Amino acid sequence: MNTYPKLPNEAGRLVALNQSGVWHSGREPEFDAIVQLAASILDCPIALISIVGKDEQWFKAKVGLGVSETCKEVAFCAHTIADTEPMVVEDARLDPRFAENPLVTGDPKIAFYAGVPIAIDGEHNIGTLCVIDQKPRHLTDAQRAQLLDLGRVAEGLINAFKTNTKLEAAKRREKEKSEEIERTVLLLQQIKDMTGVGGWEFTLDPQRLMWTDETKRIHEVPLDYEPQLATAIDFYAPESQPIIRSAVETAIETGTGWDLELQLVTASENRIWVRALGNPVYENGAVTKLIGAFQDITAQKRTEEFIKKSEKIARERSSELSTILQSMDEGVSVFGKDDRLTVWNERYIEIFEKPEGEIREGADFRSLLEAEKARGEFVGDIDHQIRKIHESLKANKTLTSQFQTKSGRVIKSNHVPMPGGGWVGTHSDVTAEIHAAERDKHASRHDPLTGLPNRLAFNDALDERKRLAESDDDCIVLMLLDLDKFKAVNDTHGHQAGDELLVSAAQRLIGCVRTGDLVARLGGDEFAILLACSKTNARSIAEAMASKITEIMCHPFRILQKHVQIGASVGIRILRAKGADSDSLFNEADLALYKVKEFSRGSYRFYDDDLAAEQKLKTQVARAVRSSGIEENVELYFQPVFELKTLKRVGAEALLRWKDRSHLPIAPSEVIRIAEENGAMANLGNWMLKQSIETASQWPGDQRVSVNVSASQLGDGALYDQIVWALDEHDFPALRLELEISETVFLKEASDIMGELSKIQALGVDIAIDDFGTEYASLSHMERFAFDRLKIAHTFLSEGSNKFLSKAIVQSITAFARKLGIETSIEGIETAQHLQDMTEIGCIFGQGAYLAEPMPAFEFLKEEDPARDVG
Repeated sequence: MNTYPKLPNEAGRLVALNQSGVWHSGREPEFDAIVQLAASILDCPIALISIVGKDEQWFKAKVGLGVSETCKEVAFCAHTIADTEPMVVEDARLDPRFAENPLVTGDPKIAFYAGVPIAIDGEHNIGTLCVIDQKPRHLTDAQRAQLLDLGRVAEGLINAFKTNTKLEAAKRREKEKSEEIERTVLLLQQIKDMTGVGGWEFTLDPQRLMWTDETKRIHEVPLDYEPQLATAIDFYAPESQPIIRSAVETAIETGTGWDLELQLVTASENRIWVRALGNPVYENGAVTKLIGAFQDITAQKRTEEFIKKSEKIARERSSELSTILQSMDEGVSVFGKDDRLTVWNERYIEIFEKPEGEIREGADFRSLLEAEKARGEFVGDIDHQIRKIHESLKANKTLTSQFQTKSGRVIKSNHVPMPGGGWVGTHSDVTAEIHAAERDKHASRHDPLTGLPNRLAFNDALDERKRLAESDDDCIVLMLLDLDKFKAVNDTHGHQAGDELLVSAAQRLIGCVRTGDLVARLGGDEFAILLACSKTNARSIAEAMASKITEIMCHPFRILQKHVQIGASVGIRILRAKGADSDSLFNEADLALYKVKEFSRGSYRFYDDDLAAEQKLKTQVARAVRSSGIEENVELYFQPVFELKTLKRVGAEALLRWKDRSHLPIAPSEVIRIAEENGAMANLGNWMLKQSIETASQWPGDQRVSVNVSASQLGDGALYDQIVWALDEHDFPALRLELEISETVFLKEASDIMGELSKIQALGVDIAIDDFGTEYASLSHMERFAFDRLKIAHTFLSEGSNKFLSKAIVQSITAFARKLGIETSIEGIETAQHLQDMTEIGCIFGQGAYLAEPMPAFEFLKEEDPARDVG
């Protein structure tokens, strides 16, 4: 059987294939026409459009062949996609690549094959157009040209198919987003229609419940209370819990919201009535969260219950009822089954600002609405309003409505059905509550210190800018800005000065931008600016704006009667508005900002091809350290460690090296940092440990291997298990393994980390503290853990160090360790003088380029003692 060639860009090719949407997409008449035309023109019984996947080929169109797919291993087309030119096999029975192929020896007995590759993007070949015959053939130049032309037609069809697939997907996403916005607007309207409401939001993955302050006040819990779904349901009365639990489950499963009146027991054991509303929020067609509103309706329920129970008594004892009604804070109106007014109180007249004489016994409800409409107070459809009330009464449901009077007052009315027909209306002036809710809404979207829009409002504005993009010339310019030296001002002059500085900086930013631009404070000293630009002028406007901002921010600020001077760094990303991804936009602008702060504070930088290449490399690194084939991307070198007095090699430290195939160098420390950021350090660390022990098991004598361990690998017991397994797998003595722990491990203050280190040490493994004397170094570390060895940082031997002071520090550390019975080792021995000084001081072990450079594992075994000629 033939073996198809392995493509160097196979991963990218498969990604391109997946993005095209053509894989197993079904038959299309246009594609069928191409293969029929190919078979006819080239006079072959079989013609195919073959799409080549990871392990099989599938026929998008075919003529003369019964099967719809074959395995890739036997596919002629798997060879064709490896080149840009046609592949012609005039007699497969004589071709060593295919002579034993089951498609040649068996059905369909291929003898002749000619195929041209089909590219999806000018780079990745995802399939072929081919013709097949059961007898040997010779392809003329004219036929070859015809096959190439047909291949380009097929290629055009597939690219058109890809474009249509993307358009359909975009339409679906837009529709889902629109539906989500409609639901959110509806819910906000519901919340607005209620008074004294609290809000809540429940995220499904991960599960997180959030209550607004009003919701917490209703539950009578502290404002710092953190609710959970289970405990939130437990607040409901026992008879109400199954109802609300079922409503939540139904909303998650079917997308159906709820509007319920239920009893609840507060944290102070008060039994109250609440109105609970909830609605699902969709993302990509699935429910991702529930949001809703919450209102204490105890007073309303008591009023309604009172009126229901008192109707008969009210008719018999109207004077007593009148006294009660007049003492109520709510307006009350009672209409009989004939829609005529029977009972009311003065508060009802006051709330609706009724003119004298309009409210009288027997007044018709329709006439009252018509009078209000004539004065411009009622703006709806009268017939619709009456019909809505009657439908609600017929269903024995309370109808709640809210509207604004001509004078601007907001009135909420409840229409409660009476047993004998008609209804009781209770009316409240909720203007103050509505205005408070609007203030809360404004506060939720603005920074309380500077008054600028906050991150939520900025993200919404960014989404709106993308949604309103009409042409390809529309583009988005995002500027992220950090204040330089802000922390120094805050630390030196106090938080009040820091707050004043942020307010002044915000005012300067507002003065820099144009009408239509948006400035927001994202948090801390980080600001964002969204510029309104077209593609033709985006860069020039952004450069002018960034120059203006960086210049004006350098001017002194008058803060607390003192002059302080700071600066600003700006990262800029320009992107076409259509199809822009918000997260990517922020990440890329942030990367540009990071580069400014790293190399040239007080200036600005655009996200460009260089940063894109760097970002791509970091993505590759992150993917590499997460993959199971990690050894394809990284390798271990080993730097020998020597006993300084005898210059005898006692082992080596395992060092990580990135295999650079992209001509973009990346330091080992950067690989480690990326692994830490992407949660892949455990995978990378386990591989380093396994490879180090496997390599060292081949070393002669009792030479040990040192392996660096990150703090993120410790604490859950996984590292201990990995060490036990690796030692047993390679029959490697524990006393030949040393773990080097960074001093950053002490920042975590975690007893489980120290506990795991103690368990590992109990196996016989040595624990060394790495880079001792720098960063977070403290002699108090020795009290917290009994280390076996101190590795003194190489910085004490570096060119820029104070040689006299550095030598004195190393001497002190060595003497201190000697008193504790701890061995010492030093890194960075680069000269003969270093070796002499460290030996005289009493350092026991050492490593460095003067003794031996780091080397691959196979070179480490060439000489037993690479430093034997030193000196």
